[in-house]
Amino acid sequence: MCGGEEKERRIMDNIRNLLNQIAIISKKNAEILDAFGGRFNMFKICGVNHYENTHSAILAEFLNPNGTHGLKSKLLKCFVEMFCNDDIKQNFKIEKANVFTEYSVNEGRIDILIKDNENHAIIIENKIYAADQWEQLKRYKIFASKEYGESKYQIFYLTLGGNEATKQSSEGVDYKSISYQTNIITWLEKCVCIGVHFPMVRETINQYINHLKSLTNQDMSTKNIEEIVDVLSKNIESTFIIADNLTYLKNYLINKIFLPQLSEICKELGLSNVSEEYDRVNESLSDFQIMNPKWKTFKIGFEFETRGLANFIIGVNHIGDIRKDETFEKLKPFFARKNDNWVWNPFPTYSYWGKEAMIAIKNGEMANIFKEEITKILELTKGFDM
Repeated sequence: MCGGEEKERRIMDNIRNLLNQIAIISKKNAEILDAFGGRFNMFKICGVNHYENTHSAILAEFLNPNGTHGLKSKLLKCFVEMFCNDDIKQNFKIEKANVFTEYSVNEGRIDILIKDNENHAIIIENKIYAADQWEQLKRYKIFASKEYGESKYQIFYLTLGGNEATKQSSEGVDYKSISYQTNIITWLEKCVCIGVHFPMVRETINQYINHLKSLTNQDMSTKNIEEIVDVLSKNIESTFIIADNLTYLKNYLINKIFLPQLSEICKELGLSNVSEEYDRVNESLSDFQIMNPKWKTFKIGFEFETRGLANFIIGVNHIGDIRKDETFEKLKPFFARKNDNWVWNPFPTYSYWGKEAMIAIKNGEMANIFKEEITKILELTKGFDM
């Protein structure tokens, strides 16, 4: 065996050993969770994953001084003290606050609006996986400046990881980025202490914390994380090789497993073969278009990007000019999102790239859900001039 082959064999042996060690630690963590019921979570069971409106409703209830939790303004006070600027901290009348979700204004729809009786306001734009709308934070600034006046409001941009808003949405806007991953979880942990004598509220908050940790890939004990980091630190070269191949793994799952399954589903439902669009920048398939022979101007679209926490979305795409299309207007109420040429919903259960989605592709669960979603669309569009 030549030197190059020997080195490759040694690297592969190191990678197998590394993966085996991590698998043992992961299994131990799973056994601990099972022993104490740590996997049981009603938020996850009910599918509270990617639906921004649902997360907004949960947060708004906790923040509401008149909420059913019975803790009055204590949870909102904790939020204000932790995250708000000095003007809001000093002047916002927490006990007199009202909380609204999906608050409609001329400039758009605000996810969470908290305002007191002296014209101060806290605005929270909640982004789980959705992209920024055009000049979204700019529009909220225009509304808040007119409605409340300068320095009497604060805008928060809430995402899973604390991302900044896009430039087109936020240029010239004074806003604060906060994350579910750290800020919201830390606040909720303080809320658990505040509600220690309210057992139902306390345990509900604990379950929501655990759910957020799962969504942000933090559902492993600190001790087990430390063990994994120790293993990785001793195998840095192998660790980087694994990380560098994640995109190839995603492409393998799509091309070798998911696409063949999808082709069979299309045949079964009487649909045409899938057309694929390739993202050459990221060297990955970015979305699929499924043709229905009975449709003239529409097709089913599914975005399945392999970069970052990209959205998985499924909907109906209009092929031609839609400005005067009555069918397109009829479709809009049935979908959560819409733009100039298509309407869509987040893909159920698995809405972004993560271990759960990759496992679901491998074991066929993703294909089963996909079939259900396509069937729903076909049923919905019966009788429509497509």
